[in-house]
Amino acid sequence: MFSQTTLTDITFHGGVNDIGGNKFLVEDKGTKILMDFGMSFGDEGKFFSQFMNARTSNSLADLFELGILPNIPGMYRTDLTKHMGLGGDEETEIDAVLLTHAHVDHCKYISYLRPDIPIYCSEASKLIMQNYDDTGTDQYLAVKERFQVYENNRGEISRATSRTNPPIPREIRVFDEGKEFSIDSIDVVPMPVDHSVPGVDAFILHTSSGSIANTGDLRFHGRRADDTERFVEKCGESSLDLILCEGTRVESESSMTEFDVESISTKIINETEQLVICGYPVRDLDRLMSFYLAAKNSGRYLAIDLKQAYLLKLFSSSVHCSKLYPAPDDKNIKIFIPRGTWSLIDKDLGKFSQDQLYKDYATWQREFLDYPNVVDYRDIAKNQKEFVFYCSDFNLQNLIDVKPNPGSSYIRSLTEPFDLEMELKGEQIKNWFERFGVIGKEREWNQVHVSGHGDGTQIKHVIDGAKAKKLIPIHTQHDEYHKKWHPNVTSVNQHGTYSL
Repeated sequence: MFSQTTLTDITFHGGVNDIGGNKFLVEDKGTKILMDFGMSFGDEGKFFSQFMNARTSNSLADLFELGILPNIPGMYRTDLTKHMGLGGDEETEIDAVLLTHAHVDHCKYISYLRPDIPIYCSEASKLIMQNYDDTGTDQYLAVKERFQVYENNRGEISRATSRTNPPIPREIRVFDEGKEFSIDSIDVVPMPVDHSVPGVDAFILHTSSGSIANTGDLRFHGRRADDTERFVEKCGESSLDLILCEGTRVESESSMTEFDVESISTKIINETEQLVICGYPVRDLDRLMSFYLAAKNSGRYLAIDLKQAYLLKLFSSSVHCSKLYPAPDDKNIKIFIPRGTWSLIDKDLGKFSQDQLYKDYATWQREFLDYPNVVDYRDIAKNQKEFVFYCSDFNLQNLIDVKPNPGSSYIRSLTEPFDLEMELKGEQIKNWFERFGVIGKEREWNQVHVSGHGDGTQIKHVIDGAKAKKLIPIHTQHDEYHKKWHPNVTSVNQHGTYSL
C-alpha cells in the first residue's frame, strides 16, 4: 500500500552541493517519481578510480554502504539484490523515472533499477542510450541479468548466459516534448532546452501542493537557445511554487557560442597545411555539427569514428530525429575504420577471407565496412590535407598508424582540466601529440570549447524569468549566487527532504 501524504515531498539523493549525480525523488499523494538517476563523479571519486570499482558481485551493497545510492526497498534489480541477500521480493513503489537527458551524471544508475519501472524520455535520449547499449556494455534499455542459474540437461545447476537468459527490455516511454502528460497525481510538462547533447528536457510538474520546475542542464549559447528561452517563458506563466535551478558555471561571466567553435575551427583548418585532428565528446552531436560545417567550409571531409557513425545511423533512421544531423553516408563525411582485433584490415585477403575480416569487428561495426565512404589509416596518411580527423582520448593509438605530417594541428574541443586527475590525464594526451610532432615547446594545441551549461548571466536570466516563489540550487557547488539573485533560497543536503 502506498502511504498517503497531504504534502509534496522532494528527497535529494544526489545533485546538491555537487556537479552532477542528479537523483530527485518526488512524492505526491502516493505517487513516487524519480527525476534522473545519475552517477555522481564526486561521490564515486572519493572511493573509486579507473583501477578500483564497486565489486561486480556486490555492487549494490558497496554503493549502499558508501552512501552513493539510496537503499530503497523494491527499487533495484532483483538479480542484484537477491544475490546479496538484500531482498528483492518487494513490490516497487516507484511509478516512473523522468529522464532529463542521457548524460551519465543523469542516467548512469538507471542500469541498477528494476526493468518494470517506466523510463520517460525524449526520442533523442532513447537513441543515445541505445548507442551506449549497442556499442558497449551499458544496460539502459534492457537488463542483462546476472547471477541466474538453471538446471541443465544433466540435472546439474549451471550459470545462465546471454544465450540461456535473454535480456529483459525496460519499459521506455517516449514523450512528445512540450506536450503535457500525467503520471497518477502528477501532471508533467517536458520542455526541450539547449545543452551539449540533443534531446534534453527540463520539467514542470503540477502536483497537489503546487508547481515545480526542474531546469536539468541548460544553456543559451548552443544551437537550440530558443528552446531554453521558451522553457523560461513557460515557467513564468506557470505560477511556480519552486524551481530546482542548476548552476554548474554560475561563477563564470560569459560564454563563447557553438557558432564561435565553428568559426574559430574553420580558421584553424584553413591555416593548417596538413592533417587537422580534433577531439570532442563522442556523443555531442552539436559539436560534431560544428566540426562538420567547419570541415565542409574548408573543403575537407570530417572523418568520424564508428560510434559516431552508429549514432548518426540511429538518428537518421528515426522519424522525429532524421533531419537534425547528417546521415553517416553524407558526402562530406568519411567513416574511419580502425584496425580490428586481429588487425586484418591491411592483410592479404588471399590468406584471410572476407568473412574473417568482417568477424574482426563487433556486430554493430560490420555494416559500416560496406559503406561507400569508409576510409582507413592508409587513406588518411596518404591524403592528410583532405581530412579533419576525429580522434578521441581513448583512441590515440590510431595516431601510430596515421602518422601526422609536420604542419598538422590539433583542435581540442573538450573541457579544460579542473582537478589533479584530469591534469595528469592531460599530460598523457600531450605526450601523444608531442611524440608525433603535432604540438611542441613552442606550439600548443588549439583549445576551442564551450560548455553545455549556462554562465552566471544566463542562470540569473532563468531565475528572473521563471518567477518562482522559492528556489533550491542543484548541480552546483556555488549556491551563494542563487542566494544573491533570489529572495527565497533553500539549500538542502544529500538525502535531505523538502516539503512543498
